[in-house]
Amino acid sequence: MRHSNYAQAVVDAEGSQLIVGARVGTCASDRNELVADIAAIAAELGRPETVLAATASEGRRWRHDFRPAKPAAPREPKAEWLKTMAEKLASEESRALYKLRRQTVEPVFGVIKAVLGFTRFSLRGLAKVAGEWDLVALAYNCKRLHKLTLSLAS
Repeated sequence: MRHSNYAQAVVDAEGSQLIVGARVGTCASDRNELVADIAAIAAELGRPETVLAATASEGRRWRHDFRPAKPAAPREPKAEWLKTMAEKLASEESRALYKLRRQTVEPVFGVIKAVLGFTRFSLRGLAKVAGEWDLVALAYNCKRLHKLTLSLAS
């Protein structure tokens, strides 16, 4: 049986955009991956005070889907932590903070794909793929650190 592997990255949202945690999972949905993603952060870095993560589908539609949108009934979260997160996201300030997620994580994957040219895993097996992803995250961080160093020198 063949399983797909999915790369996960925890990114610093306070300016550096460095990958502080990287891991590979076999679940296509990020929904149940948050705890494992946070656990992927090195203990030396400590635990984050704030986490910007998707709590549910963000209602994206395919760009070329011209069918009328179905009226979406709001789904009530079941898990207690999801209910707490939904309450926090109700404020204007929290929504503005949450928008940082798109500006932080998505560019990292864009650089990895477009600049580093990494679009798929070459190896097979979860352990080998995890090692390959660690190397990609390391290469990204080296590139990012170089850019940050240049900007500080200017």
